[in-house]
Amino acid sequence: MANNDNGYLVGWRRTATKGLAKIFNVDHERVYDASISVLSRPYKNSMGVANYPNFKFNGFHWTEIGNVIVVYKINDEKKLVSIQAAFSAVTGFAMKRFYGEYDPMD
Repeated sequence: MANNDNGYLVGWRRTATKGLAKIFNVDHERVYDASISVLSRPYKNSMGVANYPNFKFNGFHWTEIGNVIVVYKINDEKKLVSIQAAFSAVTGFAMKRFYGEYDPMD
């Protein structure tokens, strides 16, 4: 868990870290560091709640940081944000599930 002065503590699950590592052409360290700051205010910086048929992370908040979509859950009682997954924001997968757009290459 990364500590910050602004509110919620932010932590990455191992599966999310592995997902981030698989994304090419992004500054992984910058995304990780920015997530600590951005997600310290998880509701303000949420771009939405995942809602796609049969998607594992439905009901979780998400935001985009440096061409990476991070999916996270919020524990208000403990003031914790747990990043559950990371996906490239420039794929058809992301366009469908997070932006509701159709990828003509699919």
